[in-house]
Amino acid sequence: MNDIVDVLVVDDERINLKLVEGILRGQDLNLKMAMSGAEALKMIPDHDFAVALLDVMMPGMDGFELAERLRSSEATRNIPIIFITAISKEQRHVFHGYELGAVDYLFKPVEPEILRGKTNIFAELHRHKRSLLETTRRLEATVEELEASREALARSEQRYRMVADYNYDWESWIGPDGEPRYISPSCERISGYPPQRFMEEPELMERLVHQDDLSRWFQFMRDDTVGDEESIDFRISDVNAKIKWLSLVRHSIFADDGASLGIRLSMRDITNRKLIESKLQHSAFHDTLTGLPNRALFLERLNRAAERCSRTGEHFAVLFINMDRFQAVNDHYGHSVGDKLMVRLGVKLQQTVRSVDTVARFGSDEFGVLLEDIPRRSEVRSLTRKIFDSFKEPVEVDGISFTLSASIGYDIGSGANVDAEEIVHNAQVAMNEAKEEGKNRITAYEKRMREGMVNVLAVENELKRALEAREFTAHYQPIVNLADGSLYGFEALARWNHPERGLVSPGEFIPVAEETGQIVTLGAQILEEACTTMQEWTRLYPAAEKLTMAVNISAKQFAESTLAGNVERMLKESGLQPGRLKLEITETVVMLDAMKSVNQLKTLKNLGILLSIDDFGTGYSSMSYLQKFPTDQLKIDLSFVQRMESTPENIEIIRAIVNMAHSLRLRVVAEGIETERQRDLLYSLQCDYGQGYLYSRPLPRDEAEEFVKDSE
Repeated sequence: MNDIVDVLVVDDERINLKLVEGILRGQDLNLKMAMSGAEALKMIPDHDFAVALLDVMMPGMDGFELAERLRSSEATRNIPIIFITAISKEQRHVFHGYELGAVDYLFKPVEPEILRGKTNIFAELHRHKRSLLETTRRLEATVEELEASREALARSEQRYRMVADYNYDWESWIGPDGEPRYISPSCERISGYPPQRFMEEPELMERLVHQDDLSRWFQFMRDDTVGDEESIDFRISDVNAKIKWLSLVRHSIFADDGASLGIRLSMRDITNRKLIESKLQHSAFHDTLTGLPNRALFLERLNRAAERCSRTGEHFAVLFINMDRFQAVNDHYGHSVGDKLMVRLGVKLQQTVRSVDTVARFGSDEFGVLLEDIPRRSEVRSLTRKIFDSFKEPVEVDGISFTLSASIGYDIGSGANVDAEEIVHNAQVAMNEAKEEGKNRITAYEKRMREGMVNVLAVENELKRALEAREFTAHYQPIVNLADGSLYGFEALARWNHPERGLVSPGEFIPVAEETGQIVTLGAQILEEACTTMQEWTRLYPAAEKLTMAVNISAKQFAESTLAGNVERMLKESGLQPGRLKLEITETVVMLDAMKSVNQLKTLKNLGILLSIDDFGTGYSSMSYLQKFPTDQLKIDLSFVQRMESTPENIEIIRAIVNMAHSLRLRVVAEGIETERQRDLLYSLQCDYGQGYLYSRPLPRDEAEEFVKDSE
């Protein structure tokens, strides 16, 4: 008998067909390639296909429609279908495919060994099927033998469908009576126990589940109301007592006559994903470059130190350290050397301070040090001098010796009634004084130092005048679809068009506007202009109808009870459809009061607008709350994107964010994309959208309009 069997491969991209052909070459397979569903259907009458490998996203007839056509024909009804696709792994897509009769899903880029293994399974089953049919034809003399062969074939077809489904993961078929009918071999790879152990000991799985997760696992397994799109993450102890995380999905299965066949369980090893999520939580409170605590963790420890000092009567001190002329290192030797030097300086500081003290990184060349357990204020000076003197020792990076000086400002505190932010600000003011006095020195904070600071009231009055004169305008930065580079929308960013100074950087006026509360009026003006602009583009250009407009909402705006009403009014006045406006709220803001944020977000969502959590990853969001937030998108903070190429850990953090977001049916936007390498890495991680200087800087309205025209 000829062992070569026909395999149908359908994909609208010729390169994908070539890749599949290369992977399956030499497997006794006759590969029939088609670049469309219509072309594939023409091949059906002339071939006996063992399996069909279908792409989902194709022009004209997509993979799902082709699958329906195959299932609707008596001749092709039993051809096993495997989808090979790059679409989202959301379970609604996966189970839609299974409803059409698919036996498996493979996601691009596909693993060659997995594709060969799955294809050969169906090829071998098809050979067995042909053998059975050959035997049947030889035994047509007796009706009894023919009937026996048909029953054997039917049992074989039902069996291989159950065996093939998700065979890379741990698959189980539990019958209506609760007894295991099938356990996939992958269970041994994940748990260390062979399938036979689970078949013989149904209670073995219960013994493996971690005690802290056992009650949730029981509830999930016994709850008949659990839907196909729900899952549970839990821990088990494998054969070596090693803890592993599994994600479990259950799916009720039925025979053709509607009778229950039990449930299908699919368990995936997500231990590595959980590890990345843990690293993500760590990164929310630590500097990604040096690994030191960041400002948020520093302030938390400062508050705890103040509480302890209120009980013990001791003192604490905050040091604000700025490296003198560090920018010259980046300018002359490049940021790579500068980053390495910054890491070495962080290590030097940690080695210099005491074990009870905290070293944090505040910014590019700024450090903070928290000195605790100080009996007398006079001791602060000697501890600070020790840190100051440590910078006199050269630091070597890539064979280059650097000797940098530092300007240090500090403030001393005691007692619990302390404003942590104010103490840090005082130390920073003292550091600025040290800079002005010639750098390379230590300066203690004194109240007189604030007298020389910029008069916030004067700036406030200037902002008030500018708001009344409508001097603030929006610049628009394009957001693109990473899959094809098409325009997805814009983000509106505030700019001050000063009558004398020209365009003023947001860094000069946004902090003052936030401090004085004027950010509410400023934000409202930018939101109104953004809605009007997008609606005007829609009137002029049909292609603009699919674009979205993103607008940032500050903490003070988000706290306003009138926010939803104001947004609704602006939408009505501009005529912009609600679904095309996206409000971006930072992760830190929504987590300040998570329960209150849920209510505010729901009120906004009821307007029909899109909601996005901005700067995601900089403030760790509890997964339980993240699931309650009625958001549509997450925006990855640019600090992760900009260090993708130099710090591989950031790639894994972004992968975890994308996977988590997609599991919650959220789209992901990456900001700060500056290189093609960053774009390609983000696309490979299945990030949906991106923005950054690689595509365009924020543009005035007229220049941004050119992007809309080009998208026509």
